[in-house]
Amino acid sequence: MSLRILVVCTANVCRSPMGEALLRHHCAAAEVGVHVASAGVRMPGLPVDPQAVALLAEMGLDIATHRPRQLDSSVLDTDGADLVLVMTREHLRVAATTGQSAFRRTFTVREFERHLLSCPPEAGEGLDNWLGEVAKTRQTRDLLGDDPRDDVADPYRGSLGEYRQCVDELDRLCRTTARALAVMTAAG
Repeated sequence: MSLRILVVCTANVCRSPMGEALLRHHCAAAEVGVHVASAGVRMPGLPVDPQAVALLAEMGLDIATHRPRQLDSSVLDTDGADLVLVMTREHLRVAATTGQSAFRRTFTVREFERHLLSCPPEAGEGLDNWLGEVAKTRQTRDLLGDDPRDDVADPYRGSLGEYRQCVDELDRLCRTTARALAVMTAAG
């Protein structure tokens, strides 16, 4: 059975489509069965960001045909995302209040990495069991307010350097996530 992962940002035109493609790529390389999708907390009707398309094309990843979609309860609950990775604490708060029991499986990508480092998964543990262990120490009050330790900066309409920095960061975070998922889903 494949894991279902949802990547979320503001408009689903830049960070989350890049994160979706990068996570799918790294999970395939790590031989992790996943279905990765993305959505945005606001839907302004913009097309996918051309800078994001160009930078990912340099990496051999095509997001040119991506179509933005709105985050809603059907995306979280009906589609059944096992893990929701968001770009900022604001996105986390929206996602956690949009779906039933979404908080337990929703993390900023940076927060998710911190939990992987502080609570490394065991071979074959499974994502749901690992999330249960993390839930024992994770408090909603710790995620109130904004914090640059958790937020991936939005490069939209920024400089090429800001886009490259965002792509590099997402690439690293998605690689780390894919490796951890490979451990969690390994035959025990």
